[in-house]
Amino acid sequence: MTKAYYLQYKKLTHLLFFSIFLIKLLNVLQDRISIDIFLFWGFPLLAFYYFVNKLVIRAYQWFCFVLLIYFLTASLRVFGTSIYWIDFLEILLISFLFIHMMFGPKFINNNGDKNG
Repeated sequence: MTKAYYLQYKKLTHLLFFSIFLIKLLNVLQDRISIDIFLFWGFPLLAFYYFVNKLVIRAYQWFCFVLLIYFLTASLRVFGTSIYWIDFLEILLISFLFIHMMFGPKFINNNGDKNG
């Protein structure tokens, strides 16, 4: 893989993480969730974000498991009684990030940069 592909992959990772945080922050600003829930929700994302940036393969694998839990909670809101556009956007971004993280270990192994 080329260095340009590597940079493109990292930029997409940053964009997806930032977008999910922005969507949750919009929920806080619209008083749909409290700041406490936002901080509780965001802490695992920040912890995994640190290790994903270091290209630790186990972090990608565990983060996919955590994203499944996030997907389940978001799907309860999306497929509940009243749908809201931010919830729909959140479930799409979580799905994109999950797929992106699934390809992370393959990307790391192809580049030979296993642990940072």
